[in-house]
Amino acid sequence: MATDLQSMQQILQNVFDIMLEMPTKPAGEPGEESGCSRYVAAIRITGDVNELIVVEAPAETAAVIGETMFAAEPGTLTDDELSDAVGEVVNMIGGNVKGMHNGDSLLSLPCVTRSDEPAERFRQNESLWIHVAGQPLYVHWQDMEHAPV
Repeated sequence: MATDLQSMQQILQNVFDIMLEMPTKPAGEPGEESGCSRYVAAIRITGDVNELIVVEAPAETAAVIGETMFAAEPGTLTDDELSDAVGEVVNMIGGNVKGMHNGDSLLSLPCVTRSDEPAERFRQNESLWIHVAGQPLYVHWQDMEHAPV
């Protein structure tokens, strides 16, 4: 069973507002940011729970997250460090989702890539578009147990 919207909102608040001390607020639908250069991180939970979680962070959002996470000066992080920061965010989200469910499940390692291609949105998933420290972030997740093939 996929994580419900309210639970994911709480997880995102825990990760950003509490752990990283980066304020969040809900946003509407993805805007022009969805076609820009961005970091895409995915993680999979398998076992009694079978869920895919994807975080898409425009490059500017990844920079703000990385600078906060690593206490770095603006503009000083490498592409690898920004990938690591977004990968750690999806890992924290995935760990929280895994911890919500009873039973035996495994959390994969995060997979992160940088893309300049237009974002493709999945139709059979749940999603949230939020602002983190004033920057846009898109999170979507899907129960893979019942995903169409």
